[in-house]
Amino acid sequence: MNTGVAAYEAYMARVGGETIPCYEPSIGNEELRLLAEVIERNWLSESKYTREFESRLAQLCERRYGLAFCNATSALITGIKSLGIGMGDEVVVPSLSHSADPNAIAGAGATPVFADVEVETLCLSPAKIERVRTSATRGILHVGVYGNSGNIIELADYAKANNLFLINDCAAALGTSYRGRKLTSFGDFCVLSFFADKTITTGEGGMLLTDNADLLAECNIYKHDGRRERGVDLIERRGFNFRITELQAAVGVAQLEKLTHFIVRKKEILAEYRRQLSSVPGVTFFQFNPDCDVVPHRVLIFVEDAAALIGYLTPLGIGVRGIFMPMHSQPCYDSKVTCPNTEKLFATGVCLPSAPSLNLKNIRYICDAIRSFYSRILR
Repeated sequence: MNTGVAAYEAYMARVGGETIPCYEPSIGNEELRLLAEVIERNWLSESKYTREFESRLAQLCERRYGLAFCNATSALITGIKSLGIGMGDEVVVPSLSHSADPNAIAGAGATPVFADVEVETLCLSPAKIERVRTSATRGILHVGVYGNSGNIIELADYAKANNLFLINDCAAALGTSYRGRKLTSFGDFCVLSFFADKTITTGEGGMLLTDNADLLAECNIYKHDGRRERGVDLIERRGFNFRITELQAAVGVAQLEKLTHFIVRKKEILAEYRRQLSSVPGVTFFQFNPDCDVVPHRVLIFVEDAAALIGYLTPLGIGVRGIFMPMHSQPCYDSKVTCPNTEKLFATGVCLPSAPSLNLKNIRYICDAIRSFYSRILR
């Protein structure tokens, strides 16, 4: 069998067996209405809803400009290239990250250099960066992992003092604030993701946000096949087709109307898990940075053996996941650096189902299963 087909079938079999999915989008009549309008207009590539989606998110994220992309990875690649980072340059990135982060650095022609994270925040700090920074370092890629952040002001000051670009991956951090300022407002640019498991979704999709008009113009050229817009014959860069569709943007506009509800539900769900599992020995909830007003991307707990708990919950139909596998040890990079915090976090971190559609019965079932697991261990 084709290996790609086999991997797809294995993935679908796993998620198909989940009666409580890890996450699921909330799509309804509002999205259907705007989709129908787009189809009736018969203009499916970027148009008015794409521009509205960009404008509204820029305002929400405390940025001057937004540029929609087919996904956050393409937004990262484009932004990094547009900063002039490329062959011979290094960008420091946390090992505790999605593969899109180092892959985007490599995709822009630069070299990802992995750094460990702080256990308290799951994020980079100047001290961790300083251990791996070299004369070739041109930038820092901060990742707001699971919606959290470290001291982003300190990180921005460090980047400025060392003449480094600060790239801010907020794929999972839409709505999070740091000391009263949106996390998305930090950095030379930030990116958002609208994959199906994000706070708002377009199925696939992403956005780059910045305050720099020159950077925006350069990104726009790379996004449009190296030209300034569709229909232009002059090719100024070796660019890409990284455009979103008007169908996706219409879904995004409808999702924005529900954003406040999604944020409230995510916080309510986390609070209910805390209430039900607070007395379970061996289960510790991740404590988000108190300087942040966090929109929790996942309900994240730490246990002695993540793999054992996941192995117990999965056959019960519970869509539980581990946290990011350390990128520095992935076979495509196989970096020789050591990231003990990242490795420990991976061995002990568990993400529980957290979709806004989750109800009290679902949460009780999950928590009862976790209590059952630990009662067996303690016998």
